[in-house]
Amino acid sequence: MKKCLPYALAILAFVFVTWLYFMPLFQGKDLRQTDINNWKGMAQEILSTKEATGHMPLWTNSMFGGMPAYQISAVYGANLVQYIDKAIMFFPSPANFFFLYLIGFYFLLIVLGVDKRVAIMGAFAFAFSSYFIIILEAGHNTKAHAIGYMAPVVAGVLLTYRGRWMLGASIAGLALALELNTNHLQISYYLMLIVVSLAVAEFISALKEKRLPAFVKSSFLLLGMAALAVSTNITNIWATQEYAKYSTRGPSELTINEENKTSGLDRDYITDWSYGVGESWTFIVPDFKGGGSEVISKNNKDALKDVDAAYKQNIASFSAYFGDQPFTSGPVYLGVIVCLLFILGAFTVQGPVKWGLVFITILSVMLSWGKNFMPLTDLFLDILPGYDKFRAVSMTLVIAEFTVPLLAVLAIDKMVKENDFFARFRKPVTYSIIGFIGILVIMMAAPGMFTDFYSASEFDQVTASVQGQNISSDVIQAFFDNVTIARKHIMTSDVMRSLLFALIAGALIWTYLRFKYSKEIFIYVLMALLVLDLSLVGKRYLHQENFIRKGGNEIPFPITPADQYILSDKSPSKRVLNISVNTFNDASTSYYHQSIGGYHGAKLKRYKELIDYELIPELTALRNGLQSPDSGVDVLLAKQDVLNMLNTKYIIFNPDAAPLINKSALGNAWFVNQYEIVANSDSEIAALNSFDPSTTAIVDQRYKDQLNGFQFQSDSSASIVMNQYQPDNLIYTSNATSEQLAVFSEIYYDKGWNVYVDGNPSTYFRVNYVLRGMRIPPGQHKIEWKFEPTVVKTGEKIALAGSSLLLICVAGLAFMAWRQHRSGKEA
Repeated sequence: MKKCLPYALAILAFVFVTWLYFMPLFQGKDLRQTDINNWKGMAQEILSTKEATGHMPLWTNSMFGGMPAYQISAVYGANLVQYIDKAIMFFPSPANFFFLYLIGFYFLLIVLGVDKRVAIMGAFAFAFSSYFIIILEAGHNTKAHAIGYMAPVVAGVLLTYRGRWMLGASIAGLALALELNTNHLQISYYLMLIVVSLAVAEFISALKEKRLPAFVKSSFLLLGMAALAVSTNITNIWATQEYAKYSTRGPSELTINEENKTSGLDRDYITDWSYGVGESWTFIVPDFKGGGSEVISKNNKDALKDVDAAYKQNIASFSAYFGDQPFTSGPVYLGVIVCLLFILGAFTVQGPVKWGLVFITILSVMLSWGKNFMPLTDLFLDILPGYDKFRAVSMTLVIAEFTVPLLAVLAIDKMVKENDFFARFRKPVTYSIIGFIGILVIMMAAPGMFTDFYSASEFDQVTASVQGQNISSDVIQAFFDNVTIARKHIMTSDVMRSLLFALIAGALIWTYLRFKYSKEIFIYVLMALLVLDLSLVGKRYLHQENFIRKGGNEIPFPITPADQYILSDKSPSKRVLNISVNTFNDASTSYYHQSIGGYHGAKLKRYKELIDYELIPELTALRNGLQSPDSGVDVLLAKQDVLNMLNTKYIIFNPDAAPLINKSALGNAWFVNQYEIVANSDSEIAALNSFDPSTTAIVDQRYKDQLNGFQFQSDSSASIVMNQYQPDNLIYTSNATSEQLAVFSEIYYDKGWNVYVDGNPSTYFRVNYVLRGMRIPPGQHKIEWKFEPTVVKTGEKIALAGSSLLLICVAGLAFMAWRQHRSGKEA
């Protein structure tokens, strides 16, 4: 009991801090999370189908015409590891993720043998990193979930390499299975980079110390457990891997703009959110680039006190953020004290772990620069498998947010355990503290040496916005001179704040090392400083105003008169175009309807290309035409061929008014009387610019064999209608006196969609770049489409077997380790 008491007290401390920081949740309130609301919009059709039928569909038609539900709301019951995760995540969301940050990192530090009190400090240093708080406010719950399991995975890996093979492998295997179960492959990918960096460092050390056999044994054991961990989540991984080839994460068949393409996402899309090189100073000064993308008056009202009165009102509503990203919810602030300790650790901590951490930290920062450091970015996009599948390269800083507090804590642990620490490292410690504080002093005295306070693009945007208003360039320049005054005030206020924390922490560290006063006083005062520093910055982005009454999030998008009008139409399936919102970055329409647009980071590649090359031009023409419909709305809509083939029956241009009814929408399916064979995808998408979808089907030459022997025969009475709609099960009835060629206004995806004619399997092919076409035999027939992905059926069998075997192996290895520990041997 005495041995367990310190750990129990640590967990109680984490419970208390979690309760304190998220107190409104425990008082019956909810946290307003934008991305969770967007997820509700994406998943509503799936969830409502599950509620009505008891069946969870793996396909949804609620956005982008239709797409698999794998990365939206798929539930796979065969993975037994998920039930362990549910037991761990007992706090209300998102407090449960914060608690996982704490206990996960604490567990890693205890495994590494860190002083128990210092380990508590380290857990706070990790959990309160600003980005980890910001993503909770934003609703990036899956990301936070995956981040929480990073530390236990690393703990298992390092324990295995330190010779505790049975215990380490069991921890690594179970933790990795939990990590993969969270289903955020981008975070799991970055975790892999951390593990590889540490493994390489261990390999170099083993090579020097002639311990290669032990290293190889540990590596193979870890690889075996990793394979089992992957098998537990194979359904999702396999389905995602298959879908990725056909999503925006896969290659394009188009030869347009090839220099921008990779085997995954386009380079400009990957690097859209690139951290600025100078923006990296936010690691120690949170508002170095103005903080989040909010107006100056909201960030810091005192910033306007020295602004010229003539410009004060306009500058008050100008953005405080002046970094390199399009916009941001807030900076990546690692903590000025944590960064100081990291630097001390880089000079004083010894061993392979230090080198692995330093290397991967520097690499992650450089990769986060993205388009601001394209030679390195291009190199990784071209040679590192999988790197081109993820957007927002700034997210690589998750690596630094893990490694920096880890090395910082290892430095503190070394300070409190080694009596001769100061004698051995007096110079690097003293020079590091002086140099670190000196940088902040210079930044305070001469902020212009470190950054500009507005960009050329901002200047050009303002200049363009006032064209024709008889405003001189001198006035515009004076405006930006005052913007500089306001933004400089915001930055230097935070520099002063960081400088004070650095001075106090630096003095505390140096005097403790020099005079060796109470270890307890040192640890607890430093911990208090560190928590105060980080938590106050976190409160800038997660505060009382973010919490709302219980149930306030249940309906994320209030129903509008336009929605009500459309919902009164009881036809089984029709699509809606909402031009009153950002059509292709909107989940509100999907909450109620089958949307032409949507909100998702991995839509089908072909549909994304249809958006870029066809739908956006049509929407532009439609918006312009609706402003001055010289020839009438119906004539205007009849010209929008791609919208019509997508069965766009309703167009919302004002949510408070009745929508436009598109009489030219072609319905769920129709017969055509001719087809056009084209050479390739370039030709196929180009053909959509000038064709009549009601009479003609555009067919890629790769499918021409499906049309061998087909002869068009006129049949004015031929019909095909939808009788039943479920997202993954569509039933039509056809009636014709001769064989017909049908086009279905359903998105083509042959990795799961099967078609049956009168219960017998049939064939279909792609038409019109994204739709489905098939030959319909003469007579009356029942045509049924079913989404039956084999990867899910097979994957679930493997997942059940794999998770069962993993749990048996973990239990067996842990038991063997316990027995050897009882007998006095290490395991």
